[in-house]
Amino acid sequence: MKKYLLMLVPVLLPVLVYANGVCNPWELCNPLGFDSVAGFLTAILNAVITIAFPIIILFIVFIGFRFIAAQGKPEEITKVKTYLFWAIVGALIVLGAQALSLAIQGTVQGLSSGVL
Repeated sequence: MKKYLLMLVPVLLPVLVYANGVCNPWELCNPLGFDSVAGFLTAILNAVITIAFPIIILFIVFIGFRFIAAQGKPEEITKVKTYLFWAIVGALIVLGAQALSLAIQGTVQGLSSGVL
């Protein structure tokens, strides 16, 4: 009996998906809701930035605690300085990706509107 129910899932799933009236079952539907690849990539970049910046801030706070816990030990301070360097590099990569994305979007929009 379970085998027959599992065989009905591929048949009934499209009926359930199209039952809400959002998509016509005879047309290709965009499930993500983005009109262009640029919009999709911008949404992904915004999600990465939204997740990455709180992590970077927490990591920098953690590095501050590690500086305090080092208590003047040179090998610990060297290790914590390395952590701080890579945290700043990570933050610059995230900011650079956003700046590059905005620059490319501005250039493309300028070219498509004939301003440039």
